[in-house]
Amino acid sequence: MSFKIIKELSLKIKKAVPILLLLITTSCSNGKVGYWEFKIIEKSINTIENIIKIPRKKSSQRIEIPKAPEPPKELKNIAVIDLLGNNISDGETKALSDKLRAELFNTRHFKILEREMLDDVLNEQGLQESGCVSDECVVKIGQLLGVEKIVGGTINKVGETFSTSARIINTSTGTIEKIVSFDYSGPIDELLKKGMRKIAIELIIN
Repeated sequence: MSFKIIKELSLKIKKAVPILLLLITTSCSNGKVGYWEFKIIEKSINTIENIIKIPRKKSSQRIEIPKAPEPPKELKNIAVIDLLGNNISDGETKALSDKLRAELFNTRHFKILEREMLDDVLNEQGLQESGCVSDECVVKIGQLLGVEKIVGGTINKVGETFSTSARIINTSTGTIEKIVSFDYSGPIDELLKKGMRKIAIELIIN
């Protein structure tokens, strides 16, 4: 607990204790404690108890990361487009997208198309990732990039919960090969550090 909080608690207790002692002393000198006097004393005690209670920090959800399977002999060429964010900032969305891209590379199951090359192709075709919301659009981007698979998804924040969904799409057939959903309640930095790795590994587990 910080010094500032302790100081504030001390001031509140100093104000409450004299009132409580005065009520108790007055009541005891008369030899009787009336109903309303008793209720006031009871209320004062409860107030002091509430003041000195130390607020507990809410525990965040623990993120369990599965074990990654052994990498294949031949790696697939894939591209990872930015996640579509809702109710979170563009900077946070980009950071989480970059982290997912890095974690997919770290699984050693794919050859990841560099972000710069992805941007160059999209700019040449006059396309934007932010406007690509359908699977057909994602497949079109994948075909333009010349990759076998493409990864896209969304991340939404409702209250204190982040709901992330990622999918792998086969660019030849246009079919979704795998979808992973993950709901997480806690600080976004934990989602960045562990949540994206969890999603990346679950995308490659058959």
